[in-house]
Amino acid sequence: MNLKHFSKELAWLRVKNGFSQKELAKGICTQPAISKIENGDVCPQLDTLYLLALKLKVPLGYLINLLLFENKEYIDQTIMYIEELTSRHQYEEAFQLVKAELIVGNQDAWFETYLLWQRLYNGYQLKYYSADECIKGLKKLLENEAVIMERFLDIKILNTIGTIYSNQGKFKESIFYYEKILSNYRQEFITPIIESKNIYMLRVIYNKAKTLYDAGDFELASEAVQKGIQLSVKNQNMSLLGQLYYYQGQCFERLNHSNETIRKSYTQALYFFELLGNYTYVEIIKKLKARFLKVEVEMEI
Repeated sequence: MNLKHFSKELAWLRVKNGFSQKELAKGICTQPAISKIENGDVCPQLDTLYLLALKLKVPLGYLINLLLFENKEYIDQTIMYIEELTSRHQYEEAFQLVKAELIVGNQDAWFETYLLWQRLYNGYQLKYYSADECIKGLKKLLENEAVIMERFLDIKILNTIGTIYSNQGKFKESIFYYEKILSNYRQEFITPIIESKNIYMLRVIYNKAKTLYDAGDFELASEAVQKGIQLSVKNQNMSLLGQLYYYQGQCFERLNHSNETIRKSYTQALYFFELLGNYTYVEIIKKLKARFLKVEVEMEI
C-alpha cells in the first residue's frame, strides 16, 4: 500500500477542485482527519474513499489504484529516461522504449496513458503518424479525465495538440489550445506537483508566443513573452529565459523599437544561452543578430 503517493495525489485533487481541507471534509469526516490522510498518517476506510471520490469527481477505482500503486520509482525513472530522449530529439529510441513498455503492460492507468501520449508524439515526429492521426489520438486521450488530471498530463496533451497545429500553420487552432491551458491556470498553491506545473507553464507560454510570432501578431507575441519572463523570475527558473528574450528581441525588431532596446533583449538572451551551455543557440544568435551584438562580439575577438 502506497500511502505517500496516495496522500500527495489526494491533496492535488483537492486543490484542483478548489476545496480547502475543511470544505472537503464537510459531510465526510473531520478536517483533522483529512489532514492526517494528506500527511500519509492514516489510510481512509472504503466508505470514506467512496465519499471522497464523489466529491472530487473521480471514480472510486481511481483512488483505490492510487493506494495500490507500488511501482512509482520504476515509473518515475522510465519517464525521466523517455523525456531525456525526446529532449535530445532521439525520437526513434523513445518510440521503441514506449512501444516495449506498452507491450509489457502495467497496472497503472495513468502510466499507460502517459505512454500512449508519448507514442503519438514521438510517432508524429518520426512521421509514423500524420498530424491529423496524432491529433485525433491525443483528443481521444483527453476523454479520460479521471486519469489525465494526475501530474497535469491533460496540460501536456493539450500543449502537444497546440504545437502540432502550429507546425501545420494552423495558428488559430493552436492558440485556442494554449489559451485553454492558460485560462484555467492558477498559481495559488505551491506543492512539489504544483511547482512542477508552474514551470511547465513556461513551455506553454513560450509555445504560444512563438505561434503568435509565426502568425505575424508581434504585439501579442511580445506580451506573451513578457508574461513568460515574469513567470520565470517568479519561479526562479532560467530554463527558457534565453529563448524568451530572443523572441522578445525578434518582436521588438518587427515592432520597430530602438536598436538599444532590441540589443538589450538579445544581450540577455545570449547571457542565458551561455550560462546554461546552450551553445547551438549561442552560435545562432551571434550569427543572425551580430549587428545588435557588435560590441560584445568584438570584445570576445
